[in-house]
Amino acid sequence: MELEERVAALERQLKHLRILAALLGTGLVALLSLGATGSQPAVQDFQVVRTRDLLVVDSQGRVMCSVGEDGEGNGRLALNSRTDKQVFTAGADERGNGQLLISSNADQGVFSAVVDADGNGRLLIGSRAQRPLVSAGADKKGDGQFLLFSGAERTALSAGVDATGNGGIVDLYNRAGQGVVQLSCDAQGSGMVGTYDAKGAGRALKARP
Repeated sequence: MELEERVAALERQLKHLRILAALLGTGLVALLSLGATGSQPAVQDFQVVRTRDLLVVDSQGRVMCSVGEDGEGNGRLALNSRTDKQVFTAGADERGNGQLLISSNADQGVFSAVVDADGNGRLLIGSRAQRPLVSAGADKKGDGQFLLFSGAERTALSAGVDATGNGGIVDLYNRAGQGVVQLSCDAQGSGMVGTYDAKGAGRALKARP
């Protein structure tokens, strides 16, 4: 009986040692995992995040991106450059229509996509002096329109659809803003070129049939 009791006690000790070894192994794996990821920030996945304002900052605490509400109750997204200049803004204008603004690193607006007063889209490209240079959108009738401006904000060229519906029309203007050359189509579909002086006098040349 003494030998049998010793064998039973030894088996119980071995069983306890196996359990202890398993626990130590599990703890070691957990410590190694923590050591491998301890230098990285925790990552959590969320289905929905609700907040009034969201700010994304860089390693120095500077705001790189902001998402929130403007003063009129519209949503607004803004991106900043590394020099703390706002270079991209998406939101709404005073009429509640969507607009997109892109600025240079000198706080000068150089590109915008907006909705005009008639509900048509319009693209505007400006100079570094914030003067309009190119405008593309629609005219009052809803036809496509392209405008080119000088640095003095005078129309230099316009292209669109003529009022008679014969086809496209292109007008060139002098530095005083007066139309001096016109390219258009007649009712028969032939091309016409009109040249005029500063007083509007001139003539139109039509292609021969």
